[in-house]
Amino acid sequence: MSHKKKLKEFIFNGLLLDDSLDRLEDLGISVREGQKLKGVSRIEETDFSPRIIHNAVKMSSVFTVFFCLENAVRELIQERLSERYGPTWWNDKIPTKIKEGVEKLKDKEKLNRYHAQRSTNNIGYTFFGQLCQIIINDWDDFSDLFPDQHWINSRFNDLEMSRNIIMHTGVLPEIEIERIESICRDWLRQVG
Repeated sequence: MSHKKKLKEFIFNGLLLDDSLDRLEDLGISVREGQKLKGVSRIEETDFSPRIIHNAVKMSSVFTVFFCLENAVRELIQERLSERYGPTWWNDKIPTKIKEGVEKLKDKEKLNRYHAQRSTNNIGYTFFGQLCQIIINDWDDFSDLFPDQHWINSRFNDLEMSRNIIMHTGVLPEIEIERIESICRDWLRQVG
């Protein structure tokens, strides 16, 4: 066997081994001593079991989607309503029950002054499901963006179930992650 052929075979076998090691790491089996898992920066890999670390890293990408989408919906609501109703949009357009809930959260936060604030805007204190309620409550201001209220409601209901699992440290199966990605793509294509 020529040196060139042996070198190619050696490199190919190394690539196969590297791919196999990547697959084991993806399953949560730590096989590379001293290598940090992606996404874990403030804790040591050895502080928790490989399975917990693996699931945390896997779900962190789903959390990122929820973080971006939820805050994008808040921005959309704030921009749309403040554009149309000026600085009093919160008082004029938000349902009383939601405003009362926001005030309760803000009052609770005031008791713990040492802790960072959740937000500087009232909309930052709303819950995910309340965002859908605001859009539907002010449908005339959002109807040009969505096919109908059912479209909004069904997507928020699907997302909220998955969101609650993620936010309470659960792990979603791949099919649910794909559903979240699909709904997010639908939202981005619809809203622009």
